[in-house]
Amino acid sequence: MTDLLSWGIEMEKIETHLIKKVAKIPRVCTNCRKKIGEGEIYHREEGISKHLHSLIAREFCTECYSKYGQEKLIKGKL
Repeated sequence: MTDLLSWGIEMEKIETHLIKKVAKIPRVCTNCRKKIGEGEIYHREEGISKHLHSLIAREFCTECYSKYGQEKLIKGKL
């Protein structure tokens, strides 16, 4: 297995935060897989400077945000 750092590719940490949004189309919570309907509030990952990562930004329902909070959801260790 080749170490990415030996190829000169550095893994950088991307700093993000969650913002509150209103769904204009149906969405699915990244954490619990619950459907987020049109007009419902959800929390989307933002603060991403890389275009590719912004395409795969995570989205969380209000229940998961209330239960786990921003820090745990962003870290992904529930």
